[in-house]
Amino acid sequence: METHLHRLLAIAAGGALGAVCRYAVVLGCVRLLGDRFPYGVLAVNVAGCFGLGLLMHESWVSGDRLGLTAHAAMSVGLLGALTTFSTFGYDTVRLVELGRHGPAVLNVLANVGAGLTACWLGRLLGNSLWPT
Repeated sequence: METHLHRLLAIAAGGALGAVCRYAVVLGCVRLLGDRFPYGVLAVNVAGCFGLGLLMHESWVSGDRLGLTAHAAMSVGLLGALTTFSTFGYDTVRLVELGRHGPAVLNVLANVGAGLTACWLGRLLGNSLWPT
């Protein structure tokens, strides 16, 4: 039987995993691509949008696929900690402060555009895999 305490603990575990994954992706992108553009934050935001778009399919939300606790752990915990709007905002402001207006605008357009597209694609995949 799932209780609120089980759900809270599952969200905390998912959040811990999401935070570690975000750190690893950001660090990996800096090592591979440098730090002139926040590629890692873009990558986790797009991946998180895709994942949430998929998880918010009606058959997942109802708990039919994962159970409500596992769904909360993945959507609120894992993806909530993986994605990072606050860091996206900071990175954009920092680029502006450094006089790098082009990359700042690119960062906004890429995160919003790719994030919305990824969320839409996740929904499409969910609808094609589990039609209602």
